[in-house]
Amino acid sequence: MKKLIKNIRYLYLVLGVAVVIFLTQCGLDPFTIEMPASGDAGKVVTFTLKGSTMSRIDNTQANPTYATKLLIGIMVPKSWNARQNTVVAFTSPKGNETMVLIPDAEIEPLSGQTWPIAAKNKLGIGPNLFDDFEWIIYRSNAVYTFKNNEDIKFDVKVNCKLGPENMVTKLGFYMGSSRENLNPSNTDYNKIAFSNQFEVKNGEGDLIDFINPQLSKIEPVRSIDNDIVTLTFDAGVTNTALSNTDDLYLCAKAFDQTDAVIAETCEQTTRTKLTALGGKRYRIDLWARGFFNVPSGATISRIEYYYTNSSGTVKVGYGNTADPFKFTFKCQ
Repeated sequence: MKKLIKNIRYLYLVLGVAVVIFLTQCGLDPFTIEMPASGDAGKVVTFTLKGSTMSRIDNTQANPTYATKLLIGIMVPKSWNARQNTVVAFTSPKGNETMVLIPDAEIEPLSGQTWPIAAKNKLGIGPNLFDDFEWIIYRSNAVYTFKNNEDIKFDVKVNCKLGPENMVTKLGFYMGSSRENLNPSNTDYNKIAFSNQFEVKNGEGDLIDFINPQLSKIEPVRSIDNDIVTLTFDAGVTNTALSNTDDLYLCAKAFDQTDAVIAETCEQTTRTKLTALGGKRYRIDLWARGFFNVPSGATISRIEYYYTNSSGTVKVGYGNTADPFKFTFKCQ
């Protein structure tokens, strides 16, 4: 008898869960992204998100509808200054409108953080290998009400002015419901997708490659000569002339704004030695002004560098050649 009662309770529990699942089967379908493979720096590019809703609401409820505002998020490089250079609008059977940027200071209810921080923590940077991105979230003005089985399709147009820098990256896009906000456990109302490779061409400076494994990179990407930066060397990306040693040293030149050499350092000492991180990865942290002993009043515009062995006879630089890597300092 006790076993029968236990089984009946379990049956009620299962049925209860099923009802809850049914009642919450109202959300967004995965969306697709239509976009070009590249765009020119400083020009406006349109990214189109093609979405749809799935409304499954229990008609036995007192008010069998679901009302919400639409949320749209974009993840782009910080240098694009997207807050000032983006317009997000959508068309749908429910209505058409231009969306409003959620203020940076507004708190996302579930996380207790500002929307940009909450979105970054929840949505991440996708397949990009290092971070110089921001999430910004837009919200519809109107509240849209859905009835049971009222499924619609809608298109979101993101018109965004590209930043000034040459780069290769993958962009992030988000769709959500203001009624649910950034609920980390509810995937019905939170849809995210990252784009295929997108390239910004005909811009300024050296190519910034966010998505392809690189022998060497400098972080932060956006720094000035008075910042402490980290240089990393990843010998695991491909076989190099330095793959059989852990004694790696930095050789570098500093240039001013006229492209004249300010200083050059190429010594095999503790000051220039990289620290092994394991897995054939190495790093060195440096303050450029101090490293090159730059006099007061002079400014480092860019550096060129390569790595060498303990004798200085082997050089590995850009593209696994003896040509130097290049890095241009930029203001935030």
